[in-house]
Amino acid sequence: MRKRPCYCRRTLLAVTSALFLSAMLPVSGALGAEAADAKAEAAGERAHFAQAFCQASPERVAAYKARLKDRLSDADDFDRHWQLGWSRAGRQVRDMSSLRDSNPEEFASRIKVNCERLKWMAENSLRARPQK
Repeated sequence: MRKRPCYCRRTLLAVTSALFLSAMLPVSGALGAEAADAKAEAAGERAHFAQAFCQASPERVAAYKARLKDRLSDADDFDRHWQLGWSRAGRQVRDMSSLRDSNPEEFASRIKVNCERLKWMAENSLRARPQK
């Protein structure tokens, strides 16, 4: 006796997969908030590094934070996400401080590249985006 393919299992699998994937998709408003929250965290992390190693004064960091907060109006809780990023940078700051003590030449080379990159990223994050 020849086995017939079981289309019901395939259909059930396809429907289940589609439902599962659609349930995982964020609502468009939530997507904007999640992206803004992630940007706030990344900015806090970068600002901590810049203040520690790139001669960014606390006043300059505070001004950047205020401008970015206005720009990321979709963020659920900008200050909380900024602080999460700032705290997360603590380990990186400790590692770089350790590198400064153990290998000053390598430290200087990394700082030069990282500070240039952070300056570019900070300027880009505040630039107005063209309307689509």
